[in-house]
Amino acid sequence: MWKRLLLIRGAELAALALLAAIPLMVDNSYVLGLLTLLAIYGILLIGLDVTVGYLGQVNLAQAAFLGLGAYAAGLCVANFDFGMLAALAAALVVGLIFGTLLAFPALRLEGPQFALATLSFSALSATTLNEWEGLTLGAQGLQVSRPPFLGMALDAPEFFWLCLLLLALVWMAMRNLLSSQWGRAFEALRDSPIATDAMGVGTYRHKVAGFALASGLGGLAGGLYAFNFQYLQPQSFGWDLMVILLLGVVLGGRKSLWGALVGASLIALLPNLLSNRGLFQIFSAIGLLIALAAGGQGLLKKTTRPFQALAPVAAMGILMVGSLIVENTEDWRKAIFALMLFSVVVGLPEGLMGFAARFLTRLFHIEPPRLPAPASLDTVLPKRTANGGALLELRGLERYFGGVKAVDGVSMTVQAGEIHGLIGPNGSGKSTAVNVISGLYVPTGGDMLLRGKLLPVGSLFKVARTGVARTFQNLQLFGELSALDNVMVALKDVYRSPLPLVLLGLARAEEKRARAAALALLELVGLGDQARSLAKDLTYGDQRFLEIARALARKPELLILDEPAAGLAHPDVNKLMGIIKRIHERGISIILIEHHMDVISELCGVVTVLDGGKIIAAGTAEQVKRDPKVIEAYLGVADDPAGAAAPAQAG
Repeated sequence: MWKRLLLIRGAELAALALLAAIPLMVDNSYVLGLLTLLAIYGILLIGLDVTVGYLGQVNLAQAAFLGLGAYAAGLCVANFDFGMLAALAAALVVGLIFGTLLAFPALRLEGPQFALATLSFSALSATTLNEWEGLTLGAQGLQVSRPPFLGMALDAPEFFWLCLLLLALVWMAMRNLLSSQWGRAFEALRDSPIATDAMGVGTYRHKVAGFALASGLGGLAGGLYAFNFQYLQPQSFGWDLMVILLLGVVLGGRKSLWGALVGASLIALLPNLLSNRGLFQIFSAIGLLIALAAGGQGLLKKTTRPFQALAPVAAMGILMVGSLIVENTEDWRKAIFALMLFSVVVGLPEGLMGFAARFLTRLFHIEPPRLPAPASLDTVLPKRTANGGALLELRGLERYFGGVKAVDGVSMTVQAGEIHGLIGPNGSGKSTAVNVISGLYVPTGGDMLLRGKLLPVGSLFKVARTGVARTFQNLQLFGELSALDNVMVALKDVYRSPLPLVLLGLARAEEKRARAAALALLELVGLGDQARSLAKDLTYGDQRFLEIARALARKPELLILDEPAAGLAHPDVNKLMGIIKRIHERGISIILIEHHMDVISELCGVVTVLDGGKIIAAGTAEQVKRDPKVIEAYLGVADDPAGAAAPAQAG
């Protein structure tokens, strides 16, 4: 633990100290300007990485927020005589406001549509800044004076130290935020927005919060940009800068503060590398060596396909040859950026720092932090008193898809403390029914009551908050998160620290309690020894069990298991039945949809059978197996009601 702490925190302090000491050792205004720009871009890329790395969205608006923040700060100084702190605060607020306003419509879109929405915003911002000459002076440009900071006029080195200090503060705040429940939620909603809502986290609000935060940092960086260059033109915040910023995030490494710093260093230096042919040749040679090393390592370990290994080598080889042939490399700037971006996306999807982190972890044998002891299960999942009574009531529930009546007038009662089986042949409406109950689908008609109160409709998030948790027929895990983090995302009644305390790093005790609680739930389903494994690397059976543990983190009153034994081998089916029995012993009511009739027979006290969206039978497992309507639904012919013939499996 201490070794890890010294290496990681020591590296951060060493990098900060080195950057801070350069002005004391090098008296060169040009070098100082590059360092200042590096610090500003560092803040900007940390914000951009929230949307690109954590939310998984291609954000083409960060350059626009840089421009809006720059003009906001400059105009506040010019028109209202703001000091530097007030002007920077105004730039931050402008970024937050415009980011929030853009997030509400844009984040309802995904993929290319979201990218186009942010691109349109960037184009609109640049046009407005250019055409609103009465305020911004348009293409003529806006002169900006550097205001005093707390009554002191800052020279170039002092302003650099201020930018570096703000970068350090943003670094620490974002490190605390992204290692907290907020960061896990950002990553979870990127992997599975449906499961994030079903865990009571709230996909949309976290997306808006993340995008607004990134935009606010863009605005803050814009204020510093204005006071650094002291002259603004709208075209400075256009398409070229947008591409460079994306290149910086991808090249440095997504989901990494170090990646943002490395990316900022590269994009601050790139224009100078392109203007100096000798430096660019050296840079191209280094890039070719990295491509060869990464590709060779991937081929040896069989983690990389030949195309993925060779394409970046070819691209960087072209760049190397071009640096030797082309006289003026600046004329080929866009082509060079395109080749670099292609090389990184194909050959190093984790970026330079992702590649370096794996190498350094092996080199220094850095172990992950030690996990706490699991909490008491009685604390994490208290036993519920079996007080009986109706828990869930469905009254004439309907769900139509066009002319198809997937659920047609279903009335059913689930008693508190029971395991209620829901079976039927394929296409009978079982999964549709639980999708309506859990809020994934909006009912066409009918009522749903939980403890006598109407259940929210059409919202996984709202239903989850009422005490209903579920698993999915098709797994909806957060594949890029560990098993431990999958459960921690969903924990209920654990995270109480307000955002300011999280940013200040004062929620660590809360995080420790959350880990202990999550470990207790993983132990319950037999995954305690795989807490650090990525969800995508678990066996199929363990992924099923992990999804159950994650649902239990909601401390549900009603747990819906949608075909949990589907695809499991016999030993895993036996293990699953043991897990469900242990859950039931804690007083949790369960709706179990299952095709394995032996599982239904052993676990369920009451079974409801659907066919064609309607209930055709209800009773004990033995009763429904011998019901003529059930036999006809499964076998296509009615058997003797008194006979022993019955469906071996419910589907």
